[in-house]
Amino acid sequence: MLIMLENRLFFIFFSIIFRVLLDVCYRYFVYPMYGYLGFGYDFFISYYALSWLVYIAALSITPHLMKRVSDYFIASFLLSVIAPLSSIVGLSSAGVFPLVVMFFVLLFFIIFQHGNLLARLMPVPCLIKISEGRLLSVSIAFVAVSVLIAWYFYTGAVDYFNLNLLRVYEFREASADLANIGLMSYFNGWVYGVFSIFLMSYFLFERKYFHFFIFFVVQIFFFGVSAHKSVLLFPVLILGLWFYFKRTRALAVVPIGFSFIIGCSLFFFLVFDHVIVGSLFIRRVFFVPAKLTLDYFSFFSFNDFVWWSNSILEGLITYPYDSPVSREIGEFNGNGSNANNGFIPSGFAHAGLLGVAIYTLIFAYFLKILDSVVMNSDVPVWLALCMTIVPLRSALISSDLFTSMLTHGLALSLIMLLLFRRSCFRYCPKGSCVKHV
Repeated sequence: MLIMLENRLFFIFFSIIFRVLLDVCYRYFVYPMYGYLGFGYDFFISYYALSWLVYIAALSITPHLMKRVSDYFIASFLLSVIAPLSSIVGLSSAGVFPLVVMFFVLLFFIIFQHGNLLARLMPVPCLIKISEGRLLSVSIAFVAVSVLIAWYFYTGAVDYFNLNLLRVYEFREASADLANIGLMSYFNGWVYGVFSIFLMSYFLFERKYFHFFIFFVVQIFFFGVSAHKSVLLFPVLILGLWFYFKRTRALAVVPIGFSFIIGCSLFFFLVFDHVIVGSLFIRRVFFVPAKLTLDYFSFFSFNDFVWWSNSILEGLITYPYDSPVSREIGEFNGNGSNANNGFIPSGFAHAGLLGVAIYTLIFAYFLKILDSVVMNSDVPVWLALCMTIVPLRSALISSDLFTSMLTHGLALSLIMLLLFRRSCFRYCPKGSCVKHV
């Protein structure tokens, strides 16, 4: 069965099924239940046909086998970003410009990762390999996890420990007030988004399942104190990636898994009138980022760009708004909440299409380095994916590129992976790479 899934036709078939299910979910769940939040329905056959045309074009160039970490990211970009965005555009007759931009971003990723011209123009550098780096990386991760556990007890944040998913918002702010102080506000996220995930992936790699279970429980503890639901989903995600991609390279599991999740969520709503599951897995995971993409492009098509005046160019350029970008978008779409989105809409907010191009180039080069760590080394592709999946997904749908690199640990995850490897890059000419430090 797993061999059959490696056929490209299976990936195409299940990706089309997934888009059909998204359309059904939007029409019969998202629009009726959350139309007041800006999810409109205004069907025109021309928009609907165009949305499918763009989606099929993107699907036709997306890799169906995971030979590199970037292959999974590209497939995830298609299914997590382009598919729900095309669904909204087709069913609400929203502007097609953001959808077209996403298509060309996908096209660039594919050309950059698989083409030879850009690889020669932007070669991956030979990076230093540190002797005993694997032991060092595991030790760093273990110490970091231990420090956060002690910190939660020291600050008293553990007093707000809660495992009830329906009550997380009652405790999140109070816990954060105690635990997220100064640099610890960054460190905490690095621990349960990078270091803890790194250790669980490592123990799966070493087949030390009891150790994996211990850190699985630790991750549940981090969820109980931090009150962030995503923290609870991280170990389930890497467990699924390990179980599947250790056995096959077929990316068809991604649309199959997504289809199963939203199909079950829609079933619970239609049969049992259960809204919470659908709100979390249909609306929040897929359609909220897509809707915010439209909002970002709409707002910054007629308002001033930020030009990184709220980050790396702060002090050199005057920030044009009274509140953060996420709050401005929240006010614009009427929700009044912080509306964070992925690195492509954030790039457009900074400098329009120029910002999109800059962020796309930087991120594509980052993926190229990540792929190079895996190629011709002793790090399996599935392991590299497990160790980096959390910050990669954050960059894809929920944060600015530089925020993902620093705050959400994307750069840190690459450093940990570089330490973990025991061989140099294939691109290094003989004798040009420092083997040990």
